[in-house]
Order: sequence, then structure tokens, then C-alpha cells
Amino acid sequence: MPIQTTMTGSWFRTPEVMGLLPKSPTGEISLEHGKVIEGAERQAIRDQVHPKGSRRGLNWVSNGEQRKAGYTYYLPNRFDGFSSTEKADMPMQPTLFEEFQESNPQLVAALASGQANPFRLPKIESKLHYRGADLAKREAQDAARLAREEGAQRIFIPAPSPGVTTIFFPPGSAYRDHYEYLSDVGKELRKEYEAVLSVPGVDLQIDAPDMAMGKTTGVWGVDFFEALPKHVDAINEAIAGLPKERIRVHYCYGNWVGSHRFDAEYERVLPEFLRLKVGTMVGEMANPRHEGDALVLNQYLKEHPWPKGLKLAAGVIDVKTPIVETKETVAARLERLTASGKISPDDLLGGTDCGFETFANMGNVTREVGLQKLQALAEGAALANQRLGAS
Repeated sequence: MPIQTTMTGSWFRTPEVMGLLPKSPTGEISLEHGKVIEGAERQAIRDQVHPKGSRRGLNWVSNGEQRKAGYTYYLPNRFDGFSSTEKADMPMQPTLFEEFQESNPQLVAALASGQANPFRLPKIESKLHYRGADLAKREAQDAARLAREEGAQRIFIPAPSPGVTTIFFPPGSAYRDHYEYLSDVGKELRKEYEAVLSVPGVDLQIDAPDMAMGKTTGVWGVDFFEALPKHVDAINEAIAGLPKERIRVHYCYGNWVGSHRFDAEYERVLPEFLRLKVGTMVGEMANPRHEGDALVLNQYLKEHPWPKGLKLAAGVIDVKTPIVETKETVAARLERLTASGKISPDDLLGGTDCGFETFANMGNVTREVGLQKLQALAEGAALANQRLGAS
């Protein structure tokens, strides 16, 4: 099988969606606006399958997270336990502010002003209990239908990991400690995972930036590297018995423009990533801070096997810069990952480092540039397949 292509969830939200999201106190558009949601998700799928009208596009697409303000922001709409009036700031490590101060001082000023802080979210009042299965199943059903109608080969729905939930929503006094919170929310999120996977033809992506980004954003009362195995265990426990070939996990170091010089070292987190009992691992390998992770991976594979049955959807498109990759750049990044001989074209997908609009109206590039990058991704994978004799 040749190298295929995919994306990492979020896509640019339509103007109609952007007009509705601010009116939702829970981060998810009401189904009474079904026509707006359908139009936006159809456009997102179409953009991925045929970027700028191209014949060649992505093989494995998402619904673009159009009905949600962000990949975690919608959780108050699907859980009991959140306050309907009070909000809490997402805590951050001091090193993150140090990074922003030196490389993105405008963001520091905006956060310090307290004006329109996008990381002030509904406060947890009591232990969280999931009640959103019908919404999750409806979203997956809509995605399955639109994928068929738009000719998408395969489609996935993103949902947050237990660990990343603990980053965005501080526990307050609802949980005894970080590990109790992590374990409890994992059991509840399993219900969302089950609802998505109950729909034939729809896959699940678990967004788990906590497994890397947690080093700079996780304020857990425990060391990041101590907590990381527990975060992997929480995902494995939440998906136990579910079809792993239909589950992918996305790790990343945070989709913000900055130096990222405090990011977790790939060689320290990689062994934990490879303990995930899933079909596909999706992660950053394109931006200047993490393009070298491919070499770290190849060095690791000199002494360790690649897990049987695991596919790697490697980021070969950087979503943090407007510079559009050439097909040759994409092909070179993909070929580098096959150099060890342990990862075959069958087990490799070309992807994007992160989504293009992680939170509504907070993308790093324009939609026009995003479309050009998807074109480069599809064309670069085709070139790599030709060079590797995998087409």
C-alpha cells in the first residue's frame, strides 16, 4: 500500500459558524442550527478531499470540528459538573510565560490584560459526569453521511484525551488529586469514544497534547515525566476492548507561535507514546523544533522494533508558518522516516503537525495558505510513493 495522507482535526470555521459560536455558552453550536453545521462540515471535508479543486487530496479526513469552538471547549455541553456562571483560568507553567515573553510578547500582554481571555473556561463545581452520547453519535452519523456524499475514503472525529482535559479545566476541589481526576474523567470520556465508534465507517482521534505539551502547560502537582505513564495508561484504559484499528492518538507540543525551547525531549516521551494500544499515532515532525525528531526515531529503531500493527501519521506540514512546503520537501520528510527500514510505506501516512484552527478564529495561517499546504501534502506523498516504488 502506498503512503497515504491525513490531517489533524480542526479546519477553518466558516463565517456562519463564527457568527453562532460566540452565542453558545458551552462551546458547541446547538443542533437547531443544523443547516449551518452541515454546510460548514461539508465544506471542511470538501477542502480536504479536493483542496482548491484539485483531483488529488487527502485520504483520511475530519469534519473540521466545525460545530465546536475548540477540541476541548465543547466539553461543558456534554458533561454535568461544570458551572453555568463561573469560569476559571487555565493554569500554565512559568516556563511557558518565559517562552511567550521572549518570543510572543503580544500574547503575554493580551493574557495579562484579561480581555477576551480564550483560556478562561467554565469552572468545575463537582465531579464530571458524561451525558453527551447522543450528541457524539449524531456528530459521527453526520460525518459518515457527508464522507460518503463527498467521496472521502475515510473520516475521523476528534475527542480530547483524559489528560488534556485536566490541562484546560482545573479540578478545583472536586477531586482529591491529579490522578483521581485523570482516572475519573477517563472513565467518563470512554462513553464519548464508544458513541463515536458505534457509527460504522467513522474513526476516532484522541487528541492528547498532554503527552508532550503537558510539560509546559500541565499544572498537576506532579512532575510531567512522572505523570506521563499515567496519562498513557488512562488512554489505554479508556479504549480497552474498543477496535484499536479505528483509533488514532494525536500528540503535540502546543499549536502556538513561539520558540518552543522548553518542549519535552522526544527521546524521553517516545517510548511512552509507543505503549498506546491504538492503530495510528499522529504527531509533529515538520516544524523547525521537531523536524529532527525523525532522526531521533530512526536512532531509537536501531535498537527497538516498530510496534506491529501501528501506523505513523507524521506531520510533514507545518501549520504554524505561512511558508508553503514544496512537494519535494514533503517527499523528503516522508522518505527520511522510512530510512530505518523499520517503518514501511504501508505503515506511514503524511499529515499535518496540528489542526489549522485549533480554537475558533485562532489559526496561525490563512485558509488560502492552508489549502495550498494540503495540496503540497497530497502531491508530496505521491512523489514519495513514486521514489520509493510504493505507488
